Amino acid sequence: MGKDYDVLVKDQLFFGGAKDAEAAFIQESVDVVIDVRVQGLSPQDQETVPYSYKHMPIADEDSEVASSIQRVAQEVAMAYETGQKVYVHCGSGGGRAGVAATAILMELGMAESLEAAEAAVKKARPEVTIRPKMEDALQKLYK
Repeated sequence: MGKDYDVLVKDQLFFGGAKDAEAAFIQESVDVVIDVRVQGLSPQDQETVPYSYKHMPIADEDSEVASSIQRVAQEVAMAYETGQKVYVHCGSGGGRAGVAATAILMELGMAESLEAAEAAVKKARPEVTIRPKMEDALQKLYK
């Protein structure tokens, strides 16, 4: 079983694509998997995954983007602070998961600036691309 996901915070927070959620669950003993895709797993699929699954979509609508990013970041920060291991994913691991990872670092105070958080995320997972709408929301939240 390969490891196509990445480490955000050593031994505790991981991020990547949907196809690697089960591998992260098994290899890292992840407590909860957070899916930030707009369309999450179907109710039937949610019943068959071997891990605790939460669907917390990062919205596409301009008025909802910032609040949806902040909800995910706060949820992961709370889990982190209670010692839980979390895997955050979008479809490929290069879009919404990267946005969530950036916000998580800011929410936890692990980066001195938004630029530093984005650089750390891109160093961990070079394929991360933050689209302008998501970047605007991050700026609104963390500048």
